[in-house]
Amino acid sequence: MLKMLKMGSRRVPGLGGPPGPGGLPVLVLISCIVGRFSAVALQDVTADLFGTENYGTVAAFGDFNSDKQTDLFIIRNQSELVIFLADVKIPYFKPKFNISKDYLPRDSIITSVVPGDYDGDSQMDVLLTTSPKLGEDTTVFIFWGNNQTLDLGSRLELNKTFVDQPLVMDFNGDMIPDVFGILKDGSTEVCLLKDRLVEWHKALSASVKMRIPHSNAFVDLNMDFTAG
Repeated sequence: MLKMLKMGSRRVPGLGGPPGPGGLPVLVLISCIVGRFSAVALQDVTADLFGTENYGTVAAFGDFNSDKQTDLFIIRNQSELVIFLADVKIPYFKPKFNISKDYLPRDSIITSVVPGDYDGDSQMDVLLTTSPKLGEDTTVFIFWGNNQTLDLGSRLELNKTFVDQPLVMDFNGDMIPDVFGILKDGSTEVCLLKDRLVEWHKALSASVKMRIPHSNAFVDLNMDFTAG
C-alpha cells in the first residue's frame, strides 16, 4: 500500500519559557527541533493524493502529458504499470494509462521503469525491463508515446538481452537517451534508438568485467560536455 506523508509545523505551548511546573526540560527542547515556537509533525496525505488507488510501488517520475506537472509511474504486483497523471483536484494523482501483463512475456516480472523520449519525437516513451521469474536475463521493452498517450500496439523489444539492469544515458551527445548494458557474452554495448531505428555499438574499447549489480554512472570528466 502506498503511504505518503508531508511535513508540517505547529506551535508548542511552553517552549522558550523558563522551566518550571509544566515546563519542558532542556533535552526535550532539543528533541523538538531547533525553533523556539514550532515542532515538526508528519501528516498522512495518502488519501488526498491517490484516493482509493493507493497501492503499488512508485517506480519513476516524469511529465508524461507535457502539462508541466510531475506524473507517477507505479508498478503493481510486479506485472502491471499504471501511469498516474497529476491533477488540481483531489485526488491529486489519477490513474490514466496502464501496461498490463498481457503486453509482456508470460511468467515475467517488471524490474524497472525509465520514462524518456527515446526516438526524439518530443513524446514521452516508457522503457520497461523484465526478467523471467526463474531466470536472470533482463529484457528491454519500449512503449512509444503518441499524442500524450501510449501506442501499445507498436512496442519495441530489443533483440539483445542484458545480464543486469541497463543504464539509460545520452551516449553520443544527441540529446536522446540511449541504453547501455552488459550482454551475455560479457561485452558492453550501447543501443541507439533515434527515429526508432535500433543500432548496437561497442561501448568500451577495452574488455572489462563489470560488477553485478553494476555501479555505473555517467559524468563529464574532462569538461567537454560529453558524458563518459
